[in-house]
Amino acid sequence: MRISTVLCLLSIVALAACGGGQKTTYSTGNGTATVTKNGNTTTYESKEGKVTVGQGAVDVSKLGAPLYPGAAQSADNGSITVTSASGSGTMASFSTNDSFDKVYTWYQAHLPKGSEKMHVSQSGNSMAEFTMAENTANQTLVMVTAKDNATQIVITHGK
Repeated sequence: MRISTVLCLLSIVALAACGGGQKTTYSTGNGTATVTKNGNTTTYESKEGKVTVGQGAVDVSKLGAPLYPGAAQSADNGSITVTSASGSGTMASFSTNDSFDKVYTWYQAHLPKGSEKMHVSQSGNSMAEFTMAENTANQTLVMVTAKDNATQIVITHGK
């Protein structure tokens, strides 16, 4: 997708997110786009692709990495799924009250050897990054971060 199309798409999704449960069709320079708001989820769809944003927008089983037991999807960040002719991508944010060290150790044990690319701890702040790639066209990234007395987990998967 071109940058202008992505910016238009995000603007329409943001506008739709402000409204109630509804389905609206917009005319764009490339045809029509439909925005559907359903609870905490907004979907934008056009001939160029589909974007779903909000809590529950991602099928967790398709993220390409295991989800830490007991982690809950973040209500404020939710998730996003994008599909187009050139590929697809998903991102979901989760949190747990378990310590960073406990979550980090769990991911070390449950992700492939060599997938850990970074681990930084300084002044009470910690972050770790794990990357798994079948090839350059199919990759998964797991980021674990200590934040506000909780541990945040963001999983991104792209094809």
